Amino acid sequence: MSISLCMIAKNEEGCIEKAINSVKGIVDEIIVAIDRKSEDNTDKIVIKLGARVYRHKWTNDFSDARNFSISKATKDWILVLDADETISKKDLDLIKKLTEKKEVMAYSLIQRTYTNDTSLLKFQSSGEDTYGESKNYKGWVYSYLVRLFQNNRGIKYEGQVHENILNSLKRINGKIETTLIPIHHYGKLRPGVKEKARKYLKLGKEKVKSLGDAKSYRELAIQQQVIGRLEESAKSFKKAIELERGNIENYINLGSVYIKLKKFKEAIRVLEDGVKIINDYWAKTLSDICESLIKRFRSEEKL
Repeated sequence: MSISLCMIAKNEEGCIEKAINSVKGIVDEIIVAIDRKSEDNTDKIVIKLGARVYRHKWTNDFSDARNFSISKATKDWILVLDADETISKKDLDLIKKLTEKKEVMAYSLIQRTYTNDTSLLKFQSSGEDTYGESKNYKGWVYSYLVRLFQNNRGIKYEGQVHENILNSLKRINGKIETTLIPIHHYGKLRPGVKEKARKYLKLGKEKVKSLGDAKSYRELAIQQQVIGRLEESAKSFKKAIELERGNIENYINLGSVYIKLKKFKEAIRVLEDGVKIINDYWAKTLSDICESLIKRFRSEEKL
């Protein structure tokens, strides 16, 4: 099956060539939607690499930009990469094989965001890693992201920031499979990361105003943490917990922020609350299993 590489970019001349070259061997077309305010040589670089370039007006909405880029795709499948990401050459054949499964609508890959900060939640050491991409960093933090999907007009990105296609896949009953293929992401170590985080912060606040759900508050809290606004981050994580008490990650993140603020009593308290949540979850799960078994045994006893 054929693959379209779809990217969005603004002033990415320092890294976009590496991103495109990493997957050029398996993609059948390259589409780059470039912000009209981009001022460097991004357009010239990608055109030399064979990309089709489309100028796009930035509307403070990442989903809008993503959807513009994927609307230009003409191939069977779409692979989405950012300019500061790559895929290892040893994984290219695996990605190509994934597109042969017509019953699967989309695949999630593991985004490794490389870092030297070992205190981050979900930090994984690169000590014994087999990928050469990680050798210059102490490790990475990870996220599962849907980045490979069929070219279906029912699939759209949603969310002004931290955009994703999960909701649209649910609406069309699209089957998603998880893979262990990593996307190597170097964004946190690039110059200008603080400025980018501030832009995300502004969009995150707008998202909270429009949606006001736990996920929006959690994303805002993470951005506040990135730029050092720890007190604000703590407030946002607390709000996320109020709205979604069953998500253990909110407790761990808030505890981590309190530790950085040297508020150790608060950190212990919130982490203890998180432990209670875990115990309550397992207690309910075991209770449900027991109830199910009781009903089954009673039913069999009557036979």
